[in-house]
Amino acid sequence: MTKKMRELQAEILKFMSMAQAFMEGETKDVAKATSLLDEADELQKEFDALARLEKKAKAEVPEAPVMTKKETASGFQVLNKLFSHQALTDMEKSALITGTSAQNGENYLLPEDVKLEINELRKTYMSAKDIVTVVPTFALTGSENYESGVPSGLTSFSDGETIAEETAPKFIQKTFTIGWHGKLIPISRILIGAEKAGLMSYLNNWFVKNAILTENAAIFAKLKNGYGTAKAIDSWLALKHSVNVDLDPSCKPNGMIVTNQTGFAYLDIVLDQTGRPILQPNPANATETLFQGMPVIVFPDSQLANIDSTHAPVFYGDIKAGCKFIDYQNLEFAYSEHFGFNKNMNYMRVLEGFDVMSTDTSAYIYGSLKAPTELTGTPTESTGGKTS
Repeated sequence: MTKKMRELQAEILKFMSMAQAFMEGETKDVAKATSLLDEADELQKEFDALARLEKKAKAEVPEAPVMTKKETASGFQVLNKLFSHQALTDMEKSALITGTSAQNGENYLLPEDVKLEINELRKTYMSAKDIVTVVPTFALTGSENYESGVPSGLTSFSDGETIAEETAPKFIQKTFTIGWHGKLIPISRILIGAEKAGLMSYLNNWFVKNAILTENAAIFAKLKNGYGTAKAIDSWLALKHSVNVDLDPSCKPNGMIVTNQTGFAYLDIVLDQTGRPILQPNPANATETLFQGMPVIVFPDSQLANIDSTHAPVFYGDIKAGCKFIDYQNLEFAYSEHFGFNKNMNYMRVLEGFDVMSTDTSAYIYGSLKAPTELTGTPTESTGGKTS
């Protein structure tokens, strides 16, 4: 009801009350009562007209649609039914989308909820993707631009003049092509336990661990090959000197030091000339140690192998600027009930796609860190800075 309608309603009630008073008094005045009722009738006509207008206006405005949650099939249930030869509903069938890398339609995309669980599981492992720049993509080929060299600042010019073309830094374009990597996973036709927990156990034991090993190997290989011949680092003092002199200062704020267990074991026991450890705890992260203000990240020797019997690999600088991991966002799968029929097993093939690109290799240094002889056998106590 509008404000005008409420005012009219109040006036109508007032005239009716006055008319009733003239009819119930000791000296009735029918004429005055009738006159007041006539005025009330005119106001009622105006009120009714406004009420019709309001009703019509509301009828022409469509009601806001009721938002309902879109129902989706559980990806774990879909896969479990496939392996158990159970019929799928129409909704479950719609979750099986043909993959991009499929040949003759044999591959499907892993359902979104299954892919999210795999991504969460990946976080429990140490991945070299954390030390480089990850670029998500849904394209199988493409290109990436990056800036190489030291920034030289802006160019001064007057209004109307042409801005001079920069000679440095240079912008370089590199192309990528997604390569496919897969794993065959034998899965019992009767998933043990809950369908979600059972399937994730298979995916963890067979796919996720191996996928991270493959990605790490590809990233370390690209970091080495992109840089070229490793720089000889004969001691921790030589490493410190290289960080201060060879590394551009602009690469230090986002810098890190990546080595393996052998390299870390050496750095971890060394004391400086004052008797203090050269590796200091990171006050912002108790699980990290710092060297020259940069966090030290350690990978197993089995993944980041020693260069030889006395030299450990070490990368230092802005590694994220020096390498990009092109990460295809969809995981694809196929399954077969015939491949392992004699073992009463289904086989699931899971595929992931990625490419690794060298970008600004001037942003980091690949070094060959000489570890002391005692680290190849039983470690001995270091004496000050003489261990190097």
